[in-house]
Amino acid sequence: MHFRPRYIVDRSVYSIPEFDEEYQKKVRSYPHSQKAKKLFSCSTARLKAIFIQLFPIIAWLPKYNIKKSLMFDIISGISAGTIQVPQGMAFALLASLPPVNGLYSSFYPLLVYFFLGSIHHMVPGTFAVLSIIVGSVVQAQAPIEKFQHFNESLNKTVTDFETMNEDRMRIAGTLTCLTAVIQICLGFVQFGFISIYLSESFVRGFMTAAGLQILISLLKYIFGLTIRAYTGPLAIIYTFIDVCKNLPKTNVASLIFALITGVVLYTVKEINVRFKHKLPFPIPMEIVLVIVTTAISGGAHLPQKYDIDVVGVIPLGLPPPDAPRVNLWGEMIGPAISLAIVGYVINLAVGRTISARHGYDVNANQEMLALGCGNFFGSFFNIHVICCALSVTLAVEGAGGSSQFASLFVVIVVFVVLMALGTYLEPLPKAVLGALIAVNLKNTLLQITDPYFLWKKSKLDCCVWIVSFLSAFLLGLPYGVAVGVGFSALVVVFQTQFRNGHMVGQIGSGDIYRNPKIYEKSGFDPVKVLLAKRKYLKAVKREEREIDTRRQSNLCTKQVSLQELVKEVDAEASMDCNNNSVGEAPRISYITVNTPNGLHEGTQKPAIDVENTEDPIKLAHPIIDTHTLILDMSGVCFVDLMGIKVLGKMCSNYKKIGVTIYLAGIRDQVYEDIETGGMFDEGGIERSCLFISVHDAVLYTLAKASENRQDAAKEKVSGAAAVYINEDMSSDENDNDQDLEQVMFGTMFDNSVGDHTIL
Repeated sequence: MHFRPRYIVDRSVYSIPEFDEEYQKKVRSYPHSQKAKKLFSCSTARLKAIFIQLFPIIAWLPKYNIKKSLMFDIISGISAGTIQVPQGMAFALLASLPPVNGLYSSFYPLLVYFFLGSIHHMVPGTFAVLSIIVGSVVQAQAPIEKFQHFNESLNKTVTDFETMNEDRMRIAGTLTCLTAVIQICLGFVQFGFISIYLSESFVRGFMTAAGLQILISLLKYIFGLTIRAYTGPLAIIYTFIDVCKNLPKTNVASLIFALITGVVLYTVKEINVRFKHKLPFPIPMEIVLVIVTTAISGGAHLPQKYDIDVVGVIPLGLPPPDAPRVNLWGEMIGPAISLAIVGYVINLAVGRTISARHGYDVNANQEMLALGCGNFFGSFFNIHVICCALSVTLAVEGAGGSSQFASLFVVIVVFVVLMALGTYLEPLPKAVLGALIAVNLKNTLLQITDPYFLWKKSKLDCCVWIVSFLSAFLLGLPYGVAVGVGFSALVVVFQTQFRNGHMVGQIGSGDIYRNPKIYEKSGFDPVKVLLAKRKYLKAVKREEREIDTRRQSNLCTKQVSLQELVKEVDAEASMDCNNNSVGEAPRISYITVNTPNGLHEGTQKPAIDVENTEDPIKLAHPIIDTHTLILDMSGVCFVDLMGIKVLGKMCSNYKKIGVTIYLAGIRDQVYEDIETGGMFDEGGIERSCLFISVHDAVLYTLAKASENRQDAAKEKVSGAAAVYINEDMSSDENDNDQDLEQVMFGTMFDNSVGDHTIL
């Protein structure tokens, strides 16, 4: 018969004042005078902390390991720079700007982000969604008709492209300056929390709409057509209709260039993904295609023979600074707010995903400031708004880059092109750049299947996706942001204000639990602990491999005693969750309960789970002196899909380091949410880990710990424990081997592309 602990409680009856007095309730509010004094106080320590927060380079540069990291940063930076150049020129076309603007946008902001950025692998640059929003503003402020006139000698209408490009670049710089001012102001008022309210469904719906708009906008370059530029609601529909009408006028040479470029690039990208563990760095096929197609186009004089639309003259050197047209800000405020928020959310989403892989923190408000300052500095050189250059950032990470020094070498590559090599790119067909963008939209367009999966799991999240998608696609991206955010806010209000309620009462001789602290934390980050344990096990494997080499052994599996495995841990100083030395042992809170059969009154130390001896991760350094966390969910009224994914991932991460999570006091509606959302099916947590109350979970934990101690004592009699470390640890490291671009912008629930936890 299964053993079930008895729930026995004997305590006094408390009123709230008596309870607060006996257990010394902490007063968490402070007088306004103390708050003001703390806010405006100045000390050397606080001044130093402010400078480190504003300039993260002060913290990471002294710790930079030149011998270990510099070579990887150089290689990854140069490799990523070869992607930044063609990508920057291609996205400038989306913004209705000359290609050289993309090079400027890939150069100036990086100089600022090097000092202010907190994401070590991040490379700022052009992004397709932002480029198309900028393009809508540029076309509205400087339409091509404004620069056309009838030439009587030629008897046709001609366009002054030089004047148009110059005017459009100044408008782009003005818009970038306004966007930067908004981002800097939001950063100083700690507006980074806005990312919490932008749900994953909203972001994915918006990104899918933007991807479709970008693809339709590229068709005129791929088919070599001259299409009128539309602005405002339904502009993309009118553009698509015009493209279809003009298909008989397709420039066959441009189409051939685009098709060959697309097929070759797609094939090489698939090779990069499949063999990324064997390649020292991704094959930079973008720059190879640019060089080859430019050489073919220029060498055979194809633009003159077949009237191919080409990049044209790229002026060498750096432009002089130019003041923005502040008088135009009033007409740009709406798109500027959209650019500020969307750019920040994309930057933060990618940054948090990458930082979680490598075990460092991202300061959300600092990222807003870094992005804003980079845009502000670049606006005086007529760049257009930038955020994370996704493909370039992935190239840096994939090639082993570890710091902003990699982005510095990206800057050097772009600088060389601007100063010397840009003039050779004049015959490059625009169809090639259009094909480069189209191939990179693959994962974004895969998100079109999201509603099919969302409808099964959460109909409200599905509605958010559909509204976000339709509003952005039909009304335009700036309006789509406003409508999508507004609808997401209404969904939150609906879920919080119109939930099912029920009466509660005492069941039998029940007990009450009052949380002694608000938002109890475990005191350590499971992701960082897991990374530290894996690093330690790799060191153990490397040491054992050296021993085997000396012994000339060919064994594929090593047997290491438990005493040998923890020998190095005992020799080192105790470490906290961030691998920092601490002077004393961590403080532990205890709970005393009355249980039958003499179950552990005042337990001093949790027992070691016997199963842990079979898992080297749980026994590796650093050792965590916590075996169970109990989360009181009685105050939770609803959980959305993002919350379910985060909760499941958190339970999985704690489980990997030997810490079990129990949920207590879950309401019926919340239980239905997490069950429908698939948390039980996806292995995040089992139903047996949910308890009626916190006290039930506590008693169950103590009883289980008692059984584990008894089993451990029996195991100890039989002999020393042994740990087997297999040569293949890929099962623990699969999370680090995912394709980030597919995780961020691929299909939402397809298991073939791995874990899709975002944000």
